[in-house]
Amino acid sequence: MSESVSANAVWQYDYIDHYRLDENIIGGFLDRKWGHYKYYVRRKGDEFRFWVPRALDKDEKNKLIELRKPKA
Repeated sequence: MSESVSANAVWQYDYIDHYRLDENIIGGFLDRKWGHYKYYVRRKGDEFRFWVPRALDKDEKNKLIELRKPKA
């Protein structure tokens, strides 16, 4: 079940290392977390940047990291 987004949420950019992640993995994670919004997931240097209603906490970032693609 997704977490509801407060009407007064102050959206902000958050970042995560790009290693073995892609826009679809991150976007899917965010969709499951908060529902279907435009998260503006983009790679910026060695990180992905995404627009969210609050920064991901350490546990949420670890769950996202667990979704990394396997090594080739």
